[in-house]
Amino acid sequence: MKRLIRTTATMAAVASLALGLGACGNSTSASSAAGASSSADPSLAKLVPDDVRSKGTLAGGASFDTQPMNFYAPGNKPDGVLIDLLNAAAGRLGLSIKWSQIPYSGLVPALQSKRVEIAGAQISKTAENKGVVNLLAFYKASSSLLVPAGKEYASDTDACGTRFGLTTGSTVNKNIADSIDKECKAAGKPELQYLYFPSFNAGEDAIRAGRIDSFLNSTPQIQLAVKADKSVAATLVGKLATRETGVALPKEYSQLTEAFQAAFNAMIADGSYKKILDKWDLATMAVDKAEINDQIPM
Repeated sequence: MKRLIRTTATMAAVASLALGLGACGNSTSASSAAGASSSADPSLAKLVPDDVRSKGTLAGGASFDTQPMNFYAPGNKPDGVLIDLLNAAAGRLGLSIKWSQIPYSGLVPALQSKRVEIAGAQISKTAENKGVVNLLAFYKASSSLLVPAGKEYASDTDACGTRFGLTTGSTVNKNIADSIDKECKAAGKPELQYLYFPSFNAGEDAIRAGRIDSFLNSTPQIQLAVKADKSVAATLVGKLATRETGVALPKEYSQLTEAFQAAFNAMIADGSYKKILDKWDLATMAVDKAEINDQIPM
């Protein structure tokens, strides 16, 4: 696991194609549209493919169960740092996004069928999704462990032999867990006992109920959960699989992916990107430039 802690991981928060196939049929229908504003930049809008520009609206999908990344605010309003960032970038392009709730494991299949044209959930570059979707990375991510209050791990191998919770469809976290498990075996320690949950909330509930010993997920989510509930704690905070990550668009949408990249780089340059991250107290997620596909380090 030392390699994962020291270097950028090559996997993601991101969606497992193997686990996700067939899950999109279980999506929920709640949706909301974010309108394109007068902030549209003509020089950026002209980068949008003609058919998308004439339509004006993109179908967006997210699980909406992962504060502070994407969730429903009161009134069933899509909210979260990823939603704010993507709505702002779309506005620069003269577009709006109509959001629908889809389980995380169903997002890649939904992109493949074009039922979703942009996935507003953390999808990192992995061997599984390379070439399957267009990847757009515009922030830094890491993973941590949610544990019961009072629990602390000095190293990842302290988790050996424990009931280890994962979100269904998260390739990056499954690969982190596999790396820890490999270390456990090499050290002659008991293997991890994997248990899967459909959402962060379900994993957090399992920690509270004592059904699992730790739950692996993105650092911002875990920090927010700990802030809200003193019965849980965080350990190995931000030390697992630091990586550049972001969202995904359908494989056929290369031109639109490049347009979003340009919009994000314009937002980084004029400071509006930082203002959105500061609003959510997530300035540590900032990157110097947005990258796509092969530009993203693995």
